[in-house]
Amino acid sequence: MLALGDILKAQKNIEGIVKKTPVVKFTKDIYLKLENQQPVVNGFKIRGAANYLVSKGKRFNEVITSALGTHGFAVGYVGKKLGIKTICVMPTNSPKEAVKKMKRLVDEVLFMEDPFAKTEQAAQKYARQKKVPFIHPYNDSAVIAGQGTIGLEILEQIPKVKNVYVPVSGGGLISGIGIAIKLINPRIRIIGVQPSVTHAMQTAIAKGKITTVDFKKSLAEKLTINLNPETITFSYVKKYVDDFILVDEKEIAEAIRLIYKKTKQKAEGSGVAALAAALKDNRRNGLSVCILSGGNISKENFAKVINKVG
Repeated sequence: MLALGDILKAQKNIEGIVKKTPVVKFTKDIYLKLENQQPVVNGFKIRGAANYLVSKGKRFNEVITSALGTHGFAVGYVGKKLGIKTICVMPTNSPKEAVKKMKRLVDEVLFMEDPFAKTEQAAQKYARQKKVPFIHPYNDSAVIAGQGTIGLEILEQIPKVKNVYVPVSGGGLISGIGIAIKLINPRIRIIGVQPSVTHAMQTAIAKGKITTVDFKKSLAEKLTINLNPETITFSYVKKYVDDFILVDEKEIAEAIRLIYKKTKQKAEGSGVAALAAALKDNRRNGLSVCILSGGNISKENFAKVINKVG
């Protein structure tokens, strides 16, 4: 199991590559942690990618990953800084805008099977064949430790925080934040957030085992994946996360609009889910921080949401 020392070490590893993102006041007791302001990749994934590549990069000169967007952007961006060749495997039906950005940041982009779970499996097989390390977007200790540095920053920036709301996909982000915060102050409440239409991690925790769920389309598309059956994040989430809150599509869209109206930040559906949860949480008491995890939303989709709910 990861310890606090691993996350403190990760904080040193990523210094100079990763931005210490600001927190901004949303209401008198809700703050937003702006991970969408990370350089180039516009999301928190840069932290895990940087920690992995800095801590292990001297052992190899090429890596492979699979991603729909931000994780691949991060691996490519950091790889270029460190002189490591990067390959990203994407589903064949990936959005054109994501593919365009991926090709700009990653040295080589390959397309394999749909849906993403099969893409990931194919990418891992390819990495084994090439005898090249595979950087998993969440099922990796170095990646989780990197994401956990957000927790350290929150405690420094909002020391009296009582609740931290975190969007959950594969669980790497909330695992790292949970470890960092709970090992320093176990009284702080950690809340996982997923879309009500598809929520693999919440289902797994409720059933006590990793379970495959049906896929349904969501504005928070990055939070709708099924879990790697052997993911280490399940144990961390079970140990460190206090509650889960599910948010519907109307609530996600409204959060996109509210964040833009109050802060002028353009955020993706997955990025605003934490705020949507905080606004509906009747157990919320005291200062709260919502992780605005990413800002990779297309101009077209952003305009559609703003015009529909605004």
